Amino acid sequence: MKILIVTFTGGVNPGTIMQAIGVQTAFKQLYPNAHIEFLDFPDFKRGKLSVRGKNDSLWHTFLQKAFAAFRLIKYNKLRKTYFNYSPRVDMFNYDKASIAFIKQYDLVVIGSDTILEQGYNLDGTKIGLNWMPLFVPKLYFAASASPATFNPSIDLKEVVEKALFIGLRDNLTVQFFINKLGIEANRLVKQPDPSYYLDITKFILPQRLKNKIDSKKKYALYNFNSDFPYRKKMADNLRSLGYQVISTAYNPYADMCFDTVDAFEWAAVFPYMDIIVTERFHDSVFGLRNCRPVVAIDWDKNRFAAEGDSKTFRILEDYGHQHLHFNLCGSADLTTICTTVENITHLFDLKKIKEVNNIQTEFANKILIVLKDILLRNNLL
Repeated sequence: MKILIVTFTGGVNPGTIMQAIGVQTAFKQLYPNAHIEFLDFPDFKRGKLSVRGKNDSLWHTFLQKAFAAFRLIKYNKLRKTYFNYSPRVDMFNYDKASIAFIKQYDLVVIGSDTILEQGYNLDGTKIGLNWMPLFVPKLYFAASASPATFNPSIDLKEVVEKALFIGLRDNLTVQFFINKLGIEANRLVKQPDPSYYLDITKFILPQRLKNKIDSKKKYALYNFNSDFPYRKKMADNLRSLGYQVISTAYNPYADMCFDTVDAFEWAAVFPYMDIIVTERFHDSVFGLRNCRPVVAIDWDKNRFAAEGDSKTFRILEDYGHQHLHFNLCGSADLTTICTTVENITHLFDLKKIKEVNNIQTEFANKILIVLKDILLRNNLL
């Protein structure tokens, strides 16, 4: 059995590593002896982690890039250890040879992460291979189109309808499939992020970083891109509320930067934090899975839908904590956010978080039972 997984794995984003390992873990449970590869493709959504912040000095920008380069070496070691890659294929400029190559796989798994966020090449004439417009057995597994800002045409609907299973990661994508693609709701399954297949207790923080944590102090994990306009101001506000500010990338405004961690070490940071203040989806997921309060802030208009919907809002909604989500686009007022952080003890329902964690994990495992039945009926298991 040859399985091809189409998802993001590159760069120094720990979430892409976690969700990719999660997808692989799930399908290894279904196919213990399968040969699983990840599609190697040019990153069409390259992030802005090395963009110079408006208030950052050249020296700060240099350090940011230097530490990112160091982490990349460690990330590449993880990729070499845990992933097998296919030959490289351009997702939006593929040719007949690429199509013939992909058809050799017995099953194509599309997702997770925001792999569906772009549907076409730049001139709109060709469907991206991230949607897999081929006559090959395929399924969507916790796929996301967030922020789902493009307008699909009828050909995308025809592509999706051929899928054996349509598992989507967030309600934003579910609504996109129903309202924009015209897919019947009963064909869609909203499923947890694949990182729920991972045992978070297995991630260990290096002793040198543990030694920096003082049990008598309060810590806020604080992760934002360098061009977040209120990066310094928000960090100062957290300190004024009694928190030591920690970032898992270089941040000149943090008290401590754990800026050499790989993805596994990043995942081990969360149990030591008292609150998570972030723009990032997987910071939110791992904060909640570790039963930590998460305050998620959207600010970049390219990362949420026109009405303000976003994947960070949706994960907090899943946990009944959407009141901890904020959108600062076009606003410089941090007052409400600071008041929320100050009163987080009263606004965070630990019992509810634990209940949802159990529900999510149980449902993730039930999905594998459903998939097993579908694959058996299609002679793929």
